[in-house]
Amino acid sequence: MRIRNCLLFAIAGFFVMAVYTEPSEPEDTPYFREDFSAPKLSVFQWGEATFSLYNFRADPAMVSNSEGVNYLRLGESKSSVYPSGFIYTQERFSYGSYSARMKVSDMPGAVASFFACSEIAKIFTDATHDEIDFELITAEPHSVLLSTWYVATGMEGDSQTPTHNSFLWKDPSFDIRQWHVYRFDWYPERVDFFIDSRKVWTSTKAVPKRELQISLNIYTIDTWKEVQFPPKGEVVQMTDWVEYREISR
Repeated sequence: MRIRNCLLFAIAGFFVMAVYTEPSEPEDTPYFREDFSAPKLSVFQWGEATFSLYNFRADPAMVSNSEGVNYLRLGESKSSVYPSGFIYTQERFSYGSYSARMKVSDMPGAVASFFACSEIAKIFTDATHDEIDFELITAEPHSVLLSTWYVATGMEGDSQTPTHNSFLWKDPSFDIRQWHVYRFDWYPERVDFFIDSRKVWTSTKAVPKRELQISLNIYTIDTWKEVQFPPKGEVVQMTDWVEYREISR
């Protein structure tokens, strides 16, 4: 009888387990995502910069969407100032994961950027802003410049300061002229940088503290010998999508 009762309880337990299943985890959906599927950028989500800085002039005519891809162009110029595409989100975001799938055309002379900045206007005035950068130097297609800034005070080049930390990542098997996913995970104490889900660097210095606007731009500058200024023709930065996700800690 005891064995029989045990079997009955076991069978009953089996049916209970078969009917009951653990609730699934919430879907991992991004808080913000832009697929560039519309012919034009939404003015409620994106701003298009108009300004002159260094050797480029931000020009909305250099920005376009086509078949789900955003195109930012660095145009040709007869002077030392080149028209360029520059867009940024109207919304600001806090700690979390920022990513974009992008590539650039094959032409030295430009820097293509996916970055986040605490205040876009500060870049063009006193530059006292926080920033996290991926910068693709088109003359060096097998490397990516990674940077963090805290209360940046202007162009500091390769020098490391309490407000600036950077690393030039290189891989001969990697090519910025192909599609790649660039991602940084921003925490209060560090920023982790990823390329195609591979962690390539962690910055624990000059970590931003203020909310950031997501930005994409392509430009040129004559003070970086690596850029190979001036560009010899039009250079294009292509972005498939951009997104921001909150990180559970």
